Formats: sequence, C-alpha cells, structure tokens
Amino acid sequence: MSEDDEEKWFDWAFRTFYEPIWAYAARRVGLAAADDIVSCTFQTAWRKRRRIPKDDDRAIIAWLYRVAWGHVRNATRGECRRQRLLGLLRQLPSDPPEGGSHHEEEVRTAMETAMALLRPKDGEILRLHYWEDLGVEEIGGILGLTPNAVRVRLCRARLRLSESLRGMRPRCEEGGSDARS
Repeated sequence: MSEDDEEKWFDWAFRTFYEPIWAYAARRVGLAAADDIVSCTFQTAWRKRRRIPKDDDRAIIAWLYRVAWGHVRNATRGECRRQRLLGLLRQLPSDPPEGGSHHEEEVRTAMETAMALLRPKDGEILRLHYWEDLGVEEIGGILGLTPNAVRVRLCRARLRLSESLRGMRPRCEEGGSDARS
C-alpha cells in the first residue's frame, strides 16, 4: 500500500471507529480522560498501521479496542500510583500541626524536600511521569530510552523516593531534628 493509500485508509478508519473507541474510553475512564485515551489509541494505530488488519472491520475495531484497553490500563495504573503517593504524602508530618489538620503546603514542602534528596535523573523521570502525566513510551522518546528502561528507572526512582519520604518521618516525629544525624 502506498503512503497516500495508507493515509486515506487511516483517515477512513479514524472517522469510522472514533466514536466507538471514544465511548469505550469514556465508560472506562470518564469523559475528562476519554479524549486522551482516544488520542493515544490512534497515535499508536498510526505508528503501527501496517500491522492492523485492513480487510475486516471487526478485526480493525478489535485491534483498536485492544490498544485502547492498554492505554486505559496504563492510565488507571498511573492514577492508582498517584493516589498511593498522595496517601503517603498526607501522612507527613505524622503529628498534626497546631491547627489540627495537614495542609497542602506541608505536603508540597515534604514532597519538594524528598525530591531534592533524589538524584537528578530520578527526579526528572518522576516529574515527567507524575507531574507531566507522560507514559513510558513518551518518556522514552524524550530521554532516548526504551519503554522497558523507563519502567525500570521509574520503579527504582519510586523506591528511592519512598525511602526518602520514610527517612523524613523521624524528623517530623521528633519535632524537626534529623534522626539520621
């Protein structure tokens, strides 16, 4: 198939299958995130267009659903990680301040302190993933890494961040003194 034919076919596939893929994404991740899932799905479809079966509409939609499912799964896992991280951060400091509740500024300060203790490469990969909400393929493209290498680095960076946050807890419990000193 020529490049022009591929573009025409892809345009047809996009127009034909956009709505069912969007509806699937909206049901799975909500209206706000559905556009992102569909965008990622069709970006993947464009990159892998030569692998998509061309002669069977049911096979095409099945292929697109499979890709969308992967993006939904990644988005869901990312949201779970963010919620776990926020839960951990809400636990710092362990003693409530005078006002009796934890404030967003305290959480932000704890996170900034913990991030500052990390190696620059760890901080960057965590920021790209959590703050910029980029996936492993996108981060790999930015940093010149394979998706697998990004996953490994993210895992290691999360562990180091967790250790850094755990290391801050004694300081908070002891009224600001550093237990490691």
